[in-house]
Amino acid sequence: MGSRREFLQAGIAASLLPIAGLASATETSPVPFYKIIVDQRFSTSVEFGVEWRARGAAVHAIRGDITDLWFHDLDLQWKKRPVPIAGLTAHGPLFCLERLAWDHGMRVVSRVEQPSHDRDGEPLISWVIAPKNRS
Repeated sequence: MGSRREFLQAGIAASLLPIAGLASATETSPVPFYKIIVDQRFSTSVEFGVEWRARGAAVHAIRGDITDLWFHDLDLQWKKRPVPIAGLTAHGPLFCLERLAWDHGMRVVSRVEQPSHDRDGEPLISWVIAPKNRS
């Protein structure tokens, strides 16, 4: 089994693949995400955030509940301009964010179940939510 660092790097790489085309949408920042969402309940998720913060990303920590993030940040931002976010969380927070994103023309463009699990055995998921492609 790989090291924790290898796991984090794999998660980061997996999260970046589907948004390679979004780089032009964030010309002012080398990081293609508005926010990286991590769950403080899980050390693997926290370390994922540390890695992203080191790359210059804005990291937002939750404790399983996305309510404050939604009402005080994402909803307001996505009303102005839908911007991509990414994270490493359990299914619950991702499920809520995915449903809320739909109303803003956003969708989950990457969902990768990671081998690390939370305390109840639920897998952690690295994910990306981004604007729908306009074809």
